Amino acid sequence: MTNLTKNSSHKSWLYRRQFWLLAALLLAVVLVLFLTFRPVGNEQLVQDDGEKKIYKAVVYDTKNWQVAGATATDITSLKSYIGSTATQEETLDFYGKPASSFRYSAAHEPPLYVVESDGLLELVWYYAAASDNEPTKSSSLNFAKRAYLMMSAADAKKGTNIVHQILQGVPMAEQTVGAFELLNAQCQDYRCQIVLRQR
Repeated sequence: MTNLTKNSSHKSWLYRRQFWLLAALLLAVVLVLFLTFRPVGNEQLVQDDGEKKIYKAVVYDTKNWQVAGATATDITSLKSYIGSTATQEETLDFYGKPASSFRYSAAHEPPLYVVESDGLLELVWYYAAASDNEPTKSSSLNFAKRAYLMMSAADAKKGTNIVHQILQGVPMAEQTVGAFELLNAQCQDYRCQIVLRQR
């Protein structure tokens, strides 16, 4: 066998090898496209109108909100302003001690609950974001109104001012609120919290 014959048989073998490699690569690409391609069936396509979505923040206009007619001097009477029906479970309080949690919102709603322990009441509710849907924003507004009502029962002037301020993003310092001592009050990270200790 001459060099020319060896050379042409080697080239032929290289061409065949390249052909099969290209065929395998093409087959792999077709297979990937076949597995990932999903034709549009009876689904409706929504055309992007090109406009940027504008989110509206929840407006907490507290000046016309309901206030309590009577003053509350204990945790039980103060808690009654949040609601009458609640789901109870065990939890930890503000200091990490065993306590009872009372959830006043339904399972499909954002949370509104009171954590109660020995002389301590913690009210927590969902603080809606501008991007939340309307039912969630409505629940958040309703919960804020209940907190306002409860705090007005503790102290008509100071209590309502505390809720108004935290809804505007201003955390409140420790202070006396009627028969209670405010330990913490703030709204941040989708959560409002008011912690009171009975004096």
